[in-house]
Amino acid sequence: MRGREIAGDEGASAPARTEADVRRLGPDDWEVSRAVRLTALAEAPYAFMSTLAREQAFDERTWRSRLGSPAATTFLAWVDGEPAGTATGKIDDPDDEFTLPGSWQLVGMWVDPRARGTGVAGLLIDAVVGHARERGATAVTLWVTEVNARARAFYLRVGFTPTGARQPVREDEPDHWEEQMVRRLV
Repeated sequence: MRGREIAGDEGASAPARTEADVRRLGPDDWEVSRAVRLTALAEAPYAFMSTLAREQAFDERTWRSRLGSPAATTFLAWVDGEPAGTATGKIDDPDDEFTLPGSWQLVGMWVDPRARGTGVAGLLIDAVVGHARERGATAVTLWVTEVNARARAFYLRVGFTPTGARQPVREDEPDHWEEQMVRRLV
């Protein structure tokens, strides 16, 4: 999928707008997926439920199975031949107390700091939302950490709204919270 940049941050300090290629990853892309995910966990540990140490221990089979799951699809944005961001859409767990009927969940969203504000995030959201819609989803949900004001503002701009649900990001950090947001597709 080739995408054009969507409206991003405005103003003199905003990075230049860019074009990116967004591609769906498969099991054979496990090495680049691993590299990007570990970079994301190192750069923004506050934004994820998992940890760098946990995922560094995953073997090739684990990485391949993540990218081969019928219940989840990972997209990677490339700018000038280099990975610039990633996002995964997955069927929401029907047993989760916060699941909305018919929803998919956006997880693992991360954009390289050099590509933030350039439209890459919007293209990744479009890929996940489009994929979920094609599979009959009526909504896409996500969780955003309360300390990540920039991400929260972005999600609001692209049509997500808070549901009112909150939970700790990780059990080992009870003072670190995230809130659920939803974007209706119908």
